[in-house]
Amino acid sequence: MVGYAVYTISIVWLAYSISHNFLDVGAVLFIEYACYTATFLTGPVVDRVRNQRTIFLASYPIQAAAAATIGLGVVYGFLSVGLLFALVAVISILWDMTWAAINAAPGVLLSPDQQFAASGVTGAIGGVLTIVGYAVGGVLILVVGADGGMFLYSALLLTGAALAIPLLITPPAGPPTSFSESFREGWQLVASGTGRPLLQLAALDSIQGFLASAAPILITLLATATYHESATGYGVLFTAFVVGGVVAGLLLGHWNPRGKVGLIMAGALAAAGAAYLTAVAVPSLLILGALAWFAVGLASSAYLDAKYAFFRGSVAPEKVGRLFANMYLFPGITSSIGALVISALAVNGAPVELGVVIGLGFLAVGALGLALPGVRKMRY
Repeated sequence: MVGYAVYTISIVWLAYSISHNFLDVGAVLFIEYACYTATFLTGPVVDRVRNQRTIFLASYPIQAAAAATIGLGVVYGFLSVGLLFALVAVISILWDMTWAAINAAPGVLLSPDQQFAASGVTGAIGGVLTIVGYAVGGVLILVVGADGGMFLYSALLLTGAALAIPLLITPPAGPPTSFSESFREGWQLVASGTGRPLLQLAALDSIQGFLASAAPILITLLATATYHESATGYGVLFTAFVVGGVVAGLLLGHWNPRGKVGLIMAGALAAAGAAYLTAVAVPSLLILGALAWFAVGLASSAYLDAKYAFFRGSVAPEKVGRLFANMYLFPGITSSIGALVISALAVNGAPVELGVVIGLGFLAVGALGLALPGVRKMRY
């Protein structure tokens, strides 16, 4: 978690610093989200692996090599925009499997009534580590540049691979099935249920996904257009955004609102819209900006935390990986498109106008969530 936080805060700023073009920032995010959509192909693999540590041991070292190459490319001057895109694709494709395995693990190891609590505990631990990662990444951007974050990410990935060696995460063995049968079973799960609530959620997710890349793009735009020390502004706002997400996980973990999952998701989307509007309306004081982006992070993560807890608690453990992977396909496609569209709008250098559009979009998605009965009534 520390490593991915360092990577996330570094890669966006690194992309901008290479060309000072928001279209390149959008292209990096497009590549990430487009690669993440392939998770639906990895879900059956994750559910079939007897010990999921194999996924970490196979993926982390290659990701580490790609991240180190980005850092070396900046230091020695051979990192072109095209090479950056290619290496980001390698990291993102391999992240697909580790992401599915990480999110499936609580569903394998814990009971349904423990999922919100588990989210809170892992949110607390992971959140502290994530905050540290963002803070370290922000300091590295200020002191040595974003390339320092790539070297640190590489080292942390190798450390993660070493720590994964003793892990034992074994999904329950289901009846023997082929990959194609497992694949079809995963999609049947998405289309099941009275009123097909997961398909309704997929529709909502698709619209929310289009707006998902707004936070890193808008933070970068605000930092460069509003603050004299743009790198400082970027680091502070991004870190505040993440801290808000950590607090959301803690609050939901303590509350454990299993019977109100749908209402929480819809309310969180609407709250995110209000927070975006506030983030571009407050005066250009860093402390006020940080508070506004804290609220954006809290609302955005509340939606995701509630959705993921529902996934883990509502299906059999041996199917969790496929549900996560298949349900990500819908927002993954729209997120990649949204990254290009939002970055193109950011080229105009008008953060207030862009923030208003994004805020109103989230308010509309929240209203849609309340209007869809399959989403509104979600519980487990």
